[in-house]
Amino acid sequence: MYQEYWQLSSRPFPYRIPSTECYPASSQQAGLLRLQYCVENSAGCALLVGESGLGKTTLLRQLEHAGAQLQPFCYLAFPGLSSVEQLRLLGSQLVEAPHSVGGPADSLLLDIANSLQRYASQGKHPVICFDDAQLMDASIMSDVVLPLLNLRDIDDSVDFTVVLSGQPVLMSQLSRHPQLRERVAVTARLGGMTISECEDYVSTRLQTAGASVEIFSSAALKRLHECSQGNPRRLNRLCDMAMLVGCAEQLGTIDQQHIESVSTELFRAA
Repeated sequence: MYQEYWQLSSRPFPYRIPSTECYPASSQQAGLLRLQYCVENSAGCALLVGESGLGKTTLLRQLEHAGAQLQPFCYLAFPGLSSVEQLRLLGSQLVEAPHSVGGPADSLLLDIANSLQRYASQGKHPVICFDDAQLMDASIMSDVVLPLLNLRDIDDSVDFTVVLSGQPVLMSQLSRHPQLRERVAVTARLGGMTISECEDYVSTRLQTAGASVEIFSSAALKRLHECSQGNPRRLNRLCDMAMLVGCAEQLGTIDQQHIESVSTELFRAA
């Protein structure tokens, strides 16, 4: 909508950015390194935590493409499902010809175990990710996640990684499951971008979109970091709306007062 006004070839701050185009912020890079360490050293279980909008799901997608042997990559993003439903969903991604899709939990676990053995014999390392894990019922931790990790301990013929991803409250929830908490070998905590990273991110996205003139003043860039707290999702929303407002008001440059106004409008509830 505002691309023509700002003389851009594309929208610089879309709500969804492909994982291959994500900005390499230090927090993201450190988180990915920890997850890769867990996989490469067969540590078993990793915990990925961070506030909403910091890029946990994006990081999981980057992990998916980190190695050809990470197959299958099972992404479970429906935390409201029951334990049996979670096993069925996992089975649909792991088992080639499941005969127990409608069966009880023990039959589902047997199918999954057999499939994990087959993948190991093929030199593959499956990764099982539970996203938004803080929303999962406690029974899923004890009836799905823990049995999977127990399988790794008792069967040397299987090798896979479980990743629990969620908001920081997940850490306190796991403290009530000592057996599971002790299995977490690696914890990756995501934080926001630094002010220099925010400035570079905005500049990079604008250049990619074809910007040839200054759109955000230096004071506006500083205020963007303060209002977004380095949160990529918030930063994208702020920049996108500020450019729309700038177009509507025929601004030459977006300054800090415009960022403050847009921030108040977007994040008033928070």
